[in-house]
Amino acid sequence: MLLECAPAPSWLLSAGRSWAVAAAVLLGGTQAAWGDPNPPARAAAGSPPVAARMLDAASLMDWAQRQLPDIFPDQAGTLTGDGFVYRHYPSTQNFIAVKSDGEVYVLGPVTANQLKAVGTLAVLSCAVYPENCNAPVQVAKANLQTVGSAQVGSSTRLALSWSAALGGTVHHYAVSATESIGNTMVTATASASDTSLTLTGLKAATPYSVSVTACGDSLCGTAANYATANATTDGEYWQLQGTGNSTAGLTRIVSDGNARISATRFGAEAAGATANRIQLYYGPSGQTRQILSTALTSSATSAGNPSSYLNFVSSLGQTGLLTPTPAAPMIEVIATGQGVPLSAAMGAKVRLFFEAQGMDKKTRVFSIDSVDGYVGQDFNAGSAITCATTADFSTGGGCAFAVAIGVEGDSVAPNSKILNARQNKVGYPTQTDWRWDGAPGTFMVFTSGAISGCTNADRTHGYAVWDGSNWKVQYHGNGCPKLFTNVQAAFPMHLGGVRYKLYYGNTSVTTGRLSSPLPFLGPKQLLYADGTLTGSSDRVDFEDWEAQSEARNVIFVWPNGEPLNDTAEGYIDDFHFLTPTGSLDLQVMYLAITNGTEVPLGAAAVLLNP
Repeated sequence: MLLECAPAPSWLLSAGRSWAVAAAVLLGGTQAAWGDPNPPARAAAGSPPVAARMLDAASLMDWAQRQLPDIFPDQAGTLTGDGFVYRHYPSTQNFIAVKSDGEVYVLGPVTANQLKAVGTLAVLSCAVYPENCNAPVQVAKANLQTVGSAQVGSSTRLALSWSAALGGTVHHYAVSATESIGNTMVTATASASDTSLTLTGLKAATPYSVSVTACGDSLCGTAANYATANATTDGEYWQLQGTGNSTAGLTRIVSDGNARISATRFGAEAAGATANRIQLYYGPSGQTRQILSTALTSSATSAGNPSSYLNFVSSLGQTGLLTPTPAAPMIEVIATGQGVPLSAAMGAKVRLFFEAQGMDKKTRVFSIDSVDGYVGQDFNAGSAITCATTADFSTGGGCAFAVAIGVEGDSVAPNSKILNARQNKVGYPTQTDWRWDGAPGTFMVFTSGAISGCTNADRTHGYAVWDGSNWKVQYHGNGCPKLFTNVQAAFPMHLGGVRYKLYYGNTSVTTGRLSSPLPFLGPKQLLYADGTLTGSSDRVDFEDWEAQSEARNVIFVWPNGEPLNDTAEGYIDDFHFLTPTGSLDLQVMYLAITNGTEVPLGAAAVLLNP
């Protein structure tokens, strides 16, 4: 069959595709002729910048004929059809074709008459034009600043630059950055006139392989690859707010705040006292019993006004949930909580998830809905504005709660092997909307403990997924719950789409711990998840999280820029991360901190290099 006799190369469309087949196999040891599909950058140190040269189908075929005359010895003309440019060599019965998207194919005796994809014009451009191997992409830190004695760049951005491509008209530049920890890629496009771009949405303290391709058309059919560059983003630097280099100089975010700090952002749609403000759900000091109360910022949140997201007015324990005296059967001691605003379809109110120990000395995660809408301070359907008595928390009382995460043996929401559930945090898409819409697939992390037959770690976090009606704890096939181990106070933060990061204390590291009864959480670390990696692409499964062995360390500095030592960082506890304005350009950490001997205080830190 002579390809030129056919009206179009329909065989290319139906024969199938074999991706990433080495040219050495396809062409009988001629890899040197075709070139390494991932050529290393060979620019000598100090050599001047080199521009990449565009490669089109005709130039590739001409080059192949020069390099491999025994395979492609003579030319019967260049033909087009069905989105292909191709040539047929009658004396060898071999074909070479380039599709409109730049993919290069070979067919004939040289491939045992099997259609083979040998690369793209962009990949092969370095072999055809060796100077492209010396056309580097320059990578630099973005938004460089001085933090203490360190020069620090953005934790999520890299600044790229390159020389304009030669040898053809550039339609656009395709830019990508790939990391091997979670196997994720970030892509961007630069216009034909651009020779620089800042990549955004990267992971902190993560090595990336960065590539730039000059595209001659919208499909990048005619293209040139620049030499790949490698770079690593900086880690996250969080600066505590106040003065000096000790807890004594830190600014208190609320006058009576010292533990169990959680923060909730309200949007303009709240249309009341909380509209465009931030509200804490926290444990105030100076109380005769353990309570979960509220404090509210005094003005609408503004990035230009730090006091609008760093200073809170206490309700003086007159709102929220109070430990009942005497105890109610399920509610003996109230501890941490998280306020989650619900969408209009879910009632336009606040659902407070909270931890409480029952009279059986087991701790569970509960939820209760506000009766004052988005004000989110009153959870009592009766005349009282607090939930404070045994009757309030008993059947028929004004504070109707539900069990979110029960323990083994419970009659409601039981969970095998879970003996206690504490310190829960719900991960929902706050970058999409400040309200939770109740969508199935929302996840929750919660503190558990050592689980016989599963782990000896005394600090673990279980993983539950909302199915639209209930929270379902996730289990392995052997019956053990899926766990983050040696983890305490984990908090998930939404990054957009189905991407999240998870902060936690690594309790396996005890360096810096004092002989103190106060909780020591160890260094703070960070993991990432991308819901598109496994399972359903619209949610974050446990398997979508990176392995804990890949955790990045989070860096903390005092107000004067000095880094915290192991002791100071280890005693940061009860933290909550938030974007006060809804933008990732401003990220704040609300936290409890102590020097290891004094009563903790409520403070804040700001991410210096988002």
